[in-house]
Amino acid sequence: MECPKCHFDHPLQRDECLRCGVIFSKYLAYIAAHPAPAPGAALAAVADIIEPPATEEQQGELRSKAKNELICRAVAPPAALLFGWIVVATMPILAELLRMWAHESGHAITAWLCGYPALPTAWFTLHSPERVPIAGLLLAAALAFGGYTAWRLERWFWVAASALGLVLVVAGNLRTEFQANCLITFGGDAGSFVVSTMLIATFYGRAESAVRRKHLRWVLLVIGAIAFMDAYATWAGGFEKIVHWIDDTDERGPTDLAKLTQLYGWAIGEMQVRFLRVAHWCFAAMAAMYAAGIAQAARHKAGLDGERSL
Repeated sequence: MECPKCHFDHPLQRDECLRCGVIFSKYLAYIAAHPAPAPGAALAAVADIIEPPATEEQQGELRSKAKNELICRAVAPPAALLFGWIVVATMPILAELLRMWAHESGHAITAWLCGYPALPTAWFTLHSPERVPIAGLLLAAALAFGGYTAWRLERWFWVAASALGLVLVVAGNLRTEFQANCLITFGGDAGSFVVSTMLIATFYGRAESAVRRKHLRWVLLVIGAIAFMDAYATWAGGFEKIVHWIDDTDERGPTDLAKLTQLYGWAIGEMQVRFLRVAHWCFAAMAAMYAAGIAQAARHKAGLDGERSL
């Protein structure tokens, strides 16, 4: 049914609008009891009944929240990155522990995109030694369904994210097994940068999302910042930061750096450049999110201030 207020049409909405929450029975009952001279006037009256105008106290609370959100968006992300750098310098064990989960998740996500089932665990990622075509098909189907659902709900960010995911799945499954395993190895610290950036991005979630309603975005922001800065400190710190890992081997086998240099033939300088390139792309993405987030919060605050002056 099509919503009489926002005109959003969805086959699953029968009693209530999935977008704005208008209850259709109240609308029909009001129309039956109060025939209106014009459809527009009737709709406005129904809107006032379903969503009564906010009181001055409620409007003041909304303005206060908008101001606080603007301040948080201006201060929190750079402060979190600075805090992450301090934690890396003063509590390296904690920083390494948080980075480990981002690192292993990076391995696992890269494996999924290349068609290999994988499971991230503490300090090690389990993944199939051979590509499983059905795994890639299932992931592509899930991304396509998610993109279609986002399109129906007009969530354009998730439409774009689903489309990008599909492109990466196709590109990953077109790699040879040698290339795919090289990417999975590289996807550890490279994926750590990406996963950390995704955690930081949750700070800009919608007001009605669970990460904001339950204040989880603050936890994810701090974890992402610490993990990101720990990985960045490693690769931006010069050769001495990584030299002890080049030939390191333990019960899990050779390190990622040993594999990239000895098995896949990457030069040390080339490897550093590639990891730092991913980090700088992620920095650019964070800067774009930061600017867009402040602009969005400022527009919202200005709109509420404008309503107050009317």
